Amino acid sequence: MEKMKTFFVALMVIGYFSYIFANIGDKDISCSYYQKKTVQQKHTCSIRVSPICASNNVTYSNSCVYCFAKIALEFTLSVQHFGKCQKFKKS
Repeated sequence: MEKMKTFFVALMVIGYFSYIFANIGDKDISCSYYQKKTVQQKHTCSIRVSPICASNNVTYSNSCVYCFAKIALEFTLSVQHFGKCQKFKKS
């Protein structure tokens, strides 16, 4: 029973660190799918929430919303980090 617990803990730790380190260097999202004319006409995104903080300090709810904004802003956006943007208080 103890070996089973150790195995599952090790599996969870490996999964966690794989997720963390996989997202560190990969900050570029390919928006080529969203450039297709048929996708542009539908302009529909899922309601799945996976926040992305962009270079304009705006949090986009997922990669679809981010890509449509990036296309609309003529590809001037980049990903700062995954997650919500920090809101700065005005002094």
